[in-house]
Amino acid sequence: MKLRVAIAVCFIMAAVDIGFAQWIRYRDPRIPRTADGQPDLAAPPPRLSDGRIDLSGVWQPDPKATVGAPPVGQTLGEDPVIRLRTADGSPFPLLPAAAAEYQERMRRGEQGPASRCLPHTIVDYFLVPAAIKFVHTPGLTILLFEEYNHFRQVFTDGRPLPEDMQPAWFGYSVGRWEGDAFVIESAGFNNQGWLDVTPLKHTETLRLTERFRRPNVGTLQVQVTINDPATFSRAWNTQTISFRLLPDTDFIESICENEKDSKVISPQ
Repeated sequence: MKLRVAIAVCFIMAAVDIGFAQWIRYRDPRIPRTADGQPDLAAPPPRLSDGRIDLSGVWQPDPKATVGAPPVGQTLGEDPVIRLRTADGSPFPLLPAAAAEYQERMRRGEQGPASRCLPHTIVDYFLVPAAIKFVHTPGLTILLFEEYNHFRQVFTDGRPLPEDMQPAWFGYSVGRWEGDAFVIESAGFNNQGWLDVTPLKHTETLRLTERFRRPNVGTLQVQVTINDPATFSRAWNTQTISFRLLPDTDFIESICENEKDSKVISPQ
């Protein structure tokens, strides 16, 4: 019961109702169309001027195409959250002390940072029904998060990660292309974020490798390699998390200004 309540609070603070939260009815001229004028989401992915896959667009996590999602959301009409999984379905390779702490946080029904208007980060932002947006510019790709108006900078100008990193919620990120995959290497995280919608925490030694692919116009996929030697016995890969394109729409402002819901939803 406590686990369900913790996930529910996380979901309430993160949920974005796409029917109301987006700038709607704008016909994007960059999206290919079928004969009846509908977005052709099965068309080949667009490419940038240098021939690389263009990840631009507004994307929503797709529970139906991702392992680890329950059949329904917490609220009627809303997508469910996705539970993080290892790629092979094995348990998280937690070190004994980390496993004990995780089980204790689960027992207490610990609420996530988003219940206090703090960020979902990586990986858990990919698991909640909240939109993200890719913006490519020369030397820099920006990931915008509609929830709470957060952002990430991914530098693609060849620079290395900084030698001295002030711990941050989203860390520091550099990107490169490996064929049609956009690869992001990140480090310099603080120890406040969660990896899952359950209280799976990490330490400041965390390093992440995200591999994004766009197999067609309407689909974006990411698999994340998690390496935190203070928490896990080995580096491990998540399941492939899928997103669906939200065509002909865009962000509107989303500010967290009420965190009182979490105070009235207490674990039972």
